[in-house]
Amino acid sequence: MAGSYSLYRCAVLSTSTGMLDSVLDRNSPIDILRLSVHMGGHKYADGLDLKAAEFSDWLRNHPKEVITTSPPDMEYLRKTFYYLKSQGYHEAIVTTISSRLSDTAELIRQLAEEMANDLVIHVIDTGTTAMPEGFFALEAIRLLSLGKKPAEVVGYLEKLKSRCDVLLAVQSLTPLTKNNGLLRMGAAVNDWLGLKTVLRFNEKGISHLASVQNNDQMIDRLIEALMVITADKNPTHLVISGGYCGDEALYQKFACKLNKKTGLHLENGIPVSPAVGVYTGLDAIGIGIVERFHD
Repeated sequence: MAGSYSLYRCAVLSTSTGMLDSVLDRNSPIDILRLSVHMGGHKYADGLDLKAAEFSDWLRNHPKEVITTSPPDMEYLRKTFYYLKSQGYHEAIVTTISSRLSDTAELIRQLAEEMANDLVIHVIDTGTTAMPEGFFALEAIRLLSLGKKPAEVVGYLEKLKSRCDVLLAVQSLTPLTKNNGLLRMGAAVNDWLGLKTVLRFNEKGISHLASVQNNDQMIDRLIEALMVITADKNPTHLVISGGYCGDEALYQKFACKLNKKTGLHLENGIPVSPAVGVYTGLDAIGIGIVERFHD
């Protein structure tokens, strides 16, 4: 009963970039706050009226078009939180995409101040994106179900930030340079030479790990980076996920090689949401790593 009571009093929401659309069922207590994707003169709700496959097809047919994202609409957020209040919730935990990639966390914090007398809104800027981001919301639900108080859950999630990494292998750095100005230095030369790039992204920022000439080398460097990062970690504490944008065959080639080298099974990779794909570009593959706490 204690767990049910905690869940009733505290809602959990995640931004659409956490890729939970692919893993949650209709009865999930987690609400999704959708970023917007702007392309071809239209505005789409990330993962709702624009799916990953549709986004990839559009990118292939419009390689020079500029695509951008924006946070969820403020009025939509306001209606969502007032609805939660009307349903009897006293608090809400919102896990968001890294503030290095989007202004979403800041926007929701502004709304939290506005609604302070109506609903206590805890905003967790996860410092990451994709499945590691989604893991924060899943952990929030798990802990509330165990009867943890919202303040305890928030404290736990804040400590989890430093234990997350995203390893990303991209065909071009152009999408990152066009969105939020990440990795501006050296990107033009890298792309001019036709190099593929392996990156590491976490709450500290984004760092360059390798530039290579072909996809086979890109896959090798990605696997090597994973092995280095996880070498001193207890494998039973690791939550590792795989994702891709566009080319599932390339991802399966990576997953097969990863299995042969490490024994890890990541064949069931998840397509990233369009809002994440705006940053990765086409034919990107990635690995999410979370070192969860030992219960």
